This record gives sequence, structure tokens and C-alpha cells, in this order.
Amino acid sequence: MAPGLQFNSVNNKAPLLKERTMQKIKGIVVPTDWDSNGNVISLAIATGGEQEYLIENHRQVTNLGALIRQEVVATGSIKCRKEHKIIKVAEISAVEMNDSY
Repeated sequence: MAPGLQFNSVNNKAPLLKERTMQKIKGIVVPTDWDSNGNVISLAIATGGEQEYLIENHRQVTNLGALIRQEVVATGSIKCRKEHKIIKVAEISAVEMNDSY
């Protein structure tokens, strides 16, 4: 079972999400889906551990498009849905070359 999930005792099939806690991740902002005109419509943060966190609120995060292909540190609540990890970003910033995480 994926971390953060528990089984519903009613039907033992539908996973329920546990309460979200704020976590910090570091990775590169990457596009994950495009519309028919080639415009980016979905973004994720790909971490060094080969995890990918889909950004749930990518349209609400100011200047996120400017961070595509840049290394960032993001703080937010993370949940798991099926095989996907999803982050609702509360704070995000580009990593400077001399920054340590």
C-alpha cells in the first residue's frame, strides 16, 4: 500500500487519504502534459530520487511557468493517488547554485 493511504473499512477497496502534512521537496520543474497547440497544461517536480510529484495547483502558483527546467525547493502538502504523488504547493523558489537543501 502506498504511504499516506489507508483502506476504507466499509468496502476494503477505496483508499482514503490521511491528513496532509507540509513537506519540503527539491527537484526540477518539468512539463507532463500539453494541449493540442503544444501549450503546457500540467507540471510536476522531478526529484533526484526519480520521484515525480504532480503539481495539483500549478495554475494558481505565480510565475511557475518561468521555473520550468529549473531546480526548485517546494513546500506543500503531499498525497498519493494510485501510482502518483501529488503536491499542493504552498511555497516554491528556485535553487541558487550555492544553496544547500
